[in-house]
Amino acid sequence: MNLIKFVESFPDESSCRIKLKEFRDKQGVICRKCGGTDHYWLQTIEQYQCKKCKTRTTLRSGTVMHASNLPFRHWFIAIHLLTSTKKTFSAKELQRQIGHKFYEPIWLMMQKLRLTMGSRDSRYKLDKIVELDEGFFESVDTETEENKKSEPGKRGRGSQKQRKVLVMASTVYDFSKKKKYDKPTKKGKNP
Repeated sequence: MNLIKFVESFPDESSCRIKLKEFRDKQGVICRKCGGTDHYWLQTIEQYQCKKCKTRTTLRSGTVMHASNLPFRHWFIAIHLLTSTKKTFSAKELQRQIGHKFYEPIWLMMQKLRLTMGSRDSRYKLDKIVELDEGFFESVDTETEENKKSEPGKRGRGSQKQRKVLVMASTVYDFSKKKKYDKPTKKGKNP
């Protein structure tokens, strides 16, 4: 989803609440007290209530947003920006983009999202066809100022400032199903 579609889909806080409620309804809510899965929605206070023990569960409970007072829209914006770009950005930049007054809650939100994304990645195993690629990324220079002045660093692929990173991904391709392509025809002749 691009940024324009995102803004159209989630223009305000209530649209984010509705989407999160749809997701929670689809996934199911588990009571933290008795483990029950039968709940009903209390519209007036916007919470789920367990049919067995009457324990109430908020929309945020049991999610990455648990114990956060940030608006749902801030969370949705952060999730969209983190997942739609190849490069990440700092919590300070997100704070500036959202226009939030305090840095600490935005930093904590970013840490929670990154931790959740990392734990989700650990569930996937590489198998079948594994593709491997390498890249070079600039790293933080730990040299002292004296060493920098004495010898100039090497440039290009062997630079001391760059570190090699290997990326692996598994793909599943069924070689038994061959695709049939139409043969090109000569000009002026129809098949």
